Amino acid sequence: MALSLEMDTGRYVKLMEKLIGEVEHLQNNPPRFVPQEDRAIKHLKEALEPYSKEKGGPLNVRHITYVEGRGNLILEYNPKGLKQTVAFVGSHLDVVPANPETWKRNPFKLLVEEDKLYGRGTTDCLGHVAMVTEAFIQLAEKKPDLKFGVVAVFIACEEN
Repeated sequence: MALSLEMDTGRYVKLMEKLIGEVEHLQNNPPRFVPQEDRAIKHLKEALEPYSKEKGGPLNVRHITYVEGRGNLILEYNPKGLKQTVAFVGSHLDVVPANPETWKRNPFKLLVEEDKLYGRGTTDCLGHVAMVTEAFIQLAEKKPDLKFGVVAVFIACEEN
């Protein structure tokens, strides 16, 4: 039986609103802008918490920090503890700086116009982070019997 995942658009947009709302603090261009990726991680952990092993769910959610405020997040769906995994690595939590004066829309607030989303990070890379988070939530809800584990890593400091 094939696994079918269908994005919960409402849940995705709600998470995107929170992530884009943090973008001013995720801009990466030191020394002026030093991102605080933990601000995004806070929202991801809130979305994933009901499905975490700590709450009786199948997801292992690990927040790894080497520099204060600049964490990484590792998600694992592997209820059978299989050695073989498929991994998504490199979805990053920081963004390039945005000068609001050069934007037609506010880059620090998600704007939905018909089927388009606007805001710094919607395509590079917070939209991907939200999409992968949604996929893990669906894995946790559907609990498919996979022949491999699935891992995602959301990283700090890709833009600089």
